[in-house]
Amino acid sequence: MRIRLTGFFVSVVLLSCLLASTTHAQSEDVIETREVVVSSTRLPDAPVEARTLPAKVTVINAEDIQKSGAKTVQEAIQWATGIVMYDGVGNAFQQTIDLRGFNGQPVPNTTVFVDGQRINEPDFNTVNFDLIPYETIDRIEIIPGAAAIYGKNAMGGIINIITKRGADKHQVTGETLFGSFHRERYSVNASGPIGKLDYYTNFSRETESGFRDESAGRISRFFGKLGYQPTETTDLTLSYTYVMSHLQQAGSLPLSVAAFDRKRNFTPGDYEDHETNVVRLTGRQSLPFGFFLNVNGFYRELAKDFLTVGQTSVSRNPGNTESRGGTVQLSQESVPIGFRNTLVLGSEFTRNDFGNNLVADFGGFTFTSNRATDEDILGLYIQDTFHLTSQVILTGGVRYDHDQLKFQDFDDATNNGSLRFNRLTPRAGITYLVTQETSLYANYSQGFRVPTIDELFAQGPGFQTNFDLKAAKSDNYEVGARNRLGGWGEVSLAVFQANVRDEIFFTCNVCDFSDGRNRNIDRSRRRGVEATLKGRLNQYFDGTINYTYTQAEFQSQFNLSSTRTIQVGDSFSQVPKHRLSVIGNVHPAEGWTVSLIGLYVSTQFFQNDEENVQPRLPGYFLLNSRIVYERPVPGGRLSAFLMANNLLDQKYSTSGIMATNATTFQQERFIVPAAGIAIYGGLSYRFEGL
Repeated sequence: MRIRLTGFFVSVVLLSCLLASTTHAQSEDVIETREVVVSSTRLPDAPVEARTLPAKVTVINAEDIQKSGAKTVQEAIQWATGIVMYDGVGNAFQQTIDLRGFNGQPVPNTTVFVDGQRINEPDFNTVNFDLIPYETIDRIEIIPGAAAIYGKNAMGGIINIITKRGADKHQVTGETLFGSFHRERYSVNASGPIGKLDYYTNFSRETESGFRDESAGRISRFFGKLGYQPTETTDLTLSYTYVMSHLQQAGSLPLSVAAFDRKRNFTPGDYEDHETNVVRLTGRQSLPFGFFLNVNGFYRELAKDFLTVGQTSVSRNPGNTESRGGTVQLSQESVPIGFRNTLVLGSEFTRNDFGNNLVADFGGFTFTSNRATDEDILGLYIQDTFHLTSQVILTGGVRYDHDQLKFQDFDDATNNGSLRFNRLTPRAGITYLVTQETSLYANYSQGFRVPTIDELFAQGPGFQTNFDLKAAKSDNYEVGARNRLGGWGEVSLAVFQANVRDEIFFTCNVCDFSDGRNRNIDRSRRRGVEATLKGRLNQYFDGTINYTYTQAEFQSQFNLSSTRTIQVGDSFSQVPKHRLSVIGNVHPAEGWTVSLIGLYVSTQFFQNDEENVQPRLPGYFLLNSRIVYERPVPGGRLSAFLMANNLLDQKYSTSGIMATNATTFQQERFIVPAAGIAIYGGLSYRFEGL
């Protein structure tokens, strides 16, 4: 513990002192921070300055990802404010991500888009981040809090991912990575122009044997994008993605076992297979009178197969998902009374066909579930941004969502039927540009989450189907401020609260064997503070400090079982109250970058300890480092890197659960151990101007 806290405070103090120094502002060597621009509409449109939006928005570009040494999408965003992240399955590729106190249990409340397409799985709203071609990401926009125009299942917020496309110069890049736990990655990409066309292609292959026994993974990805700009007013892209993955899941370990063997797989055999094909077509057309038309269409096919082995159960759950749909968005920029106004109108339709064939054995009792579901999603939205004065910007919007589920149960025809969920969600915000450097904002929005099929249907013996579940709803409030610190940095602060009604939880009333089912609980709440300080002092130093305080609590009393009652004020599990990341980059000489990254995560309650009576999962501090050397070479650019994760070799876990140990028949704390120190290195060679 002493090493953990010492390293934590040393990193905070050193970088805080570095960023607090303002004497550099008068130096001739000052290098200004880049102006952050983001997409403010459902489909990426004309980018706007982040300081004009009534929300705290984080943008992570390809350069930021490269500096961090992140190997997955989750690792790339784990340093940002508002993030809830943990490993609940026991491999290096499938960490759970949620935002603002929502913990992905039982269902994630954050929606992820890739090039305008919603990629949350329709059956349980999960996100398979392993299916995103990680090397193709141009930038990631994190928009915490419900934003009406993005639609359902986003009470925590939005993660908007935009992929790369060909530039005005031909290039071919080959990259490799090797390191601990037999991690290997090979990637090659090519891009460039062909007349009015541009292209970008990428192929990657990634494997790892895993820190734990039977926690290996292998992923093959292909991505291709073709752009076409016949005129200055027309821009079209067509992309195709293919991913195949096989990921083993070591799962959790009882503390009694983890104490002497953190690498053990307690119930060997779990795995998750995916194979997906995705086609996307996007277009943007400038029209007369300041109008712009944006369109997005997609087709996605996913085949999956899950095997889960428990201490007293085994389940196999193959399934297929087919999705298609699109979004049409019309925007118009004008100056009606001397001040700029941007109006956005849009419509979104998605059709999901999915099913599974679950076969499970619970201690000798066989349970089957063979279902097919059709889902039709329709969304209509409008948003207007009006510059009331040169300093005051008003934003207002509303969205109507219609979600219809038609399900067929091949085992029990009495469950056949359909459900409809309709919701109108508003959004309003105001931004006050105090000066060119300082802005204040406030916003209000509503969000909602539709019950998933797996929540509606019973999932095992003793569980009951509940088709009376209502959609969970939230009222969200946020106030914040941003300030540019001369030409060298910026600071931002946000205070938020989300009041949630009808959150879905597995509960009981009379608490007998046949009474357990998913029900709506009356009230719950998330609130907190998010702060960011970033700066580029000169050509030698730059850094970022992110801090998040989150309080996630129940606001209603209810029974989880005959012996477990949730009281008002009890905290949600797996939501740490404090999360602090410190990133420092030093550029000692031309071509060299040395990075030091610290992450502190405070204690959190174990899953299934919602009444908060068990010892908490300990907090932890991670210290990572990365050294990069880049230099131009004839015909291109060569770079090499060496990075070390968990330099202090901390023995920690990011998640835990209270469960019965079938070998001792006692309630025990289970954890998912994280890896100790890990070393990685790699090379990248870029051929340019071919």
